[in-house]
Amino acid sequence: MKPLLTFVALCSLAVPGLRAAEELPALKDLYAGKFLIGAAIGADVALQPDHPLRPLVKQQFNSLVSTNLMKWGPYNPQPGEYNDAPAGAYFGYGKAQDMYMVGHTLFWHAQTPKWVFEDTEGQPLAREALLKRMRERVQRVAKLYGPSTDAWDVVNEAIVEDGSVRPTSFSRILGDEWVIEAFKIANEELPKHIALLYNDYNMETPGRLASVVKLVHDLRAKGLRIDAVGSQAHWRLETPTIAQIEASIVALRDAGVKVHFTELDIEVLPRNVGGAEISMREKRTEDNDPYTAGLPAEIQEKLARRYADIFKLFLKHADVVDRVTFWGVTDGDSWLNSWPVRGRTNHPLLFDRQLQPKPAFHAVAEAAKQP
Repeated sequence: MKPLLTFVALCSLAVPGLRAAEELPALKDLYAGKFLIGAAIGADVALQPDHPLRPLVKQQFNSLVSTNLMKWGPYNPQPGEYNDAPAGAYFGYGKAQDMYMVGHTLFWHAQTPKWVFEDTEGQPLAREALLKRMRERVQRVAKLYGPSTDAWDVVNEAIVEDGSVRPTSFSRILGDEWVIEAFKIANEELPKHIALLYNDYNMETPGRLASVVKLVHDLRAKGLRIDAVGSQAHWRLETPTIAQIEASIVALRDAGVKVHFTELDIEVLPRNVGGAEISMREKRTEDNDPYTAGLPAEIQEKLARRYADIFKLFLKHADVVDRVTFWGVTDGDSWLNSWPVRGRTNHPLLFDRQLQPKPAFHAVAEAAKQP
């Protein structure tokens, strides 16, 4: 069947010279009343008024998250050193555009400086001292950016696929219930209007999903608020299946939380590494980087169909899905160009390197019009 490519061709004929972002239908408008449509941006977009991505971001999206800026290391690399200027630019830019602003992430085992877990002599920090540093971090971002923030990923990737707690410096010092301690701090220090999320990848894995559901119940049993679970949605052309994604949505709905798809992209290149563990790496070869000259038409169509099926599922569960955020704006700024293989030419998003809509964009736009 050829309906998607035919649809794209007809769009190009119906709108001659379809080039500029303002000539496109806006996904944020097409999905208004269903869920937010977001994008992850780098600090450069917020800092540079003439950044080429700005028109596209403004036209298509109503939610923003910073890819790295608010993680502990980039924001606070040394004791007493804070990158408040770019952070302020990010929140200021987004709120000026009336965006739903997400902070990513308060606590994560990666991109957290070594000093956070050590005393002045380089020894492992005592439990209470680490909790104090965690609280001070939340207090600072609450004071400076609380009024401009709508949601925070409180904890990122603390559970492994078999459902056990990931061994990290947080868990070694604070124990397996460190996530509950993190949410306790967030509950006490962040303004009440800010949605609190747990965020992880491969949420379709039964062990991880069961443990996240248990975490939701454990937090609620302790009187702590968790508003939503973030499913990172770093998916591939064939996996996970739509049925597996739907099962995760249903399980989280039944646990009483909303679902945010926080880092959506679709990998089109072959690789051996699964999930999104950033420490995993592969070497670049001709076999795992086959589309350096552009994405072939048949892969474009597969990607478009995959996105269409995914968004139809999101619409089916729009009562529980609050936000869908793409991890990047165009193929050129996707993290998948450097992970798990450095220097590849990846094509996982809705816009190509020339900021032009791909068949996948039109498929997502068309899905919004389905009854």
